[in-house]
Amino acid sequence: MPEEKKEGELYYQAQSPDEGALVTAARNLGFVFRSRTPESITVVEMGRQVTYELLAVLDFNNVRKRMSVIVRSPDGKLTLYCKGADTIIYERLHPACNKLMEVTTGHLNEYAGDGLRTLVLAYKDLDEGYMDDWRRRHHEASTAMDGREERLDELYEEIEKDLMLLGATAVEDKLQDGVPQTIEQLAKADIKIWVLTGDKQETAENIGYSCNMLREEMKEIFVVAANTAEGVKEELQ
Repeated sequence: MPEEKKEGELYYQAQSPDEGALVTAARNLGFVFRSRTPESITVVEMGRQVTYELLAVLDFNNVRKRMSVIVRSPDGKLTLYCKGADTIIYERLHPACNKLMEVTTGHLNEYAGDGLRTLVLAYKDLDEGYMDDWRRRHHEASTAMDGREERLDELYEEIEKDLMLLGATAVEDKLQDGVPQTIEQLAKADIKIWVLTGDKQETAENIGYSCNMLREEMKEIFVVAANTAEGVKEELQ
């Protein structure tokens, strides 16, 4: 949520540091998130104020690993914007994006190698007739007594496909104060430490080093990359 404390000074209240970083970066590049109501989003785009009507929010969860909004621009154009994990978004892209996918994959690998947290952004133009039908079914699903989650998931799955790739974002993953030192002391006490993460492998390894869980003197970092119980057993043996 944007908040104007003093004339011309905007502050953002964000659910996560990543959200705040992305909105602040957009502001620095001339796209300023000005205000938000339950039905609208107002943005100043390179000096021109534009208000988008917010038609639907397709929520993020740990299974979907993505989130979308459907908006109507002042000229009546309907667009779905989606952000999420690279593997999830890539599965849902239109074949026309193959060239840009190659370039973006290069960027993602570079960012992950620097220990940055990445997101992929995509969009899709929607047809008015289809949207009316989809919203009707969405309303029915969201008010259903039985199988509400499953029905909504199916509708999200249906509309979030054949997306056009926009590109990727990368945000610095800052550790809280004292984390590396604390982990180092715990390790000296011979306490075994496990970290559960949804990050890409390169990002996870870099964060392992930055928080002192992995250290330079560890000669061989052994990566188990198999996906089945049998495969893991073989690698460990």
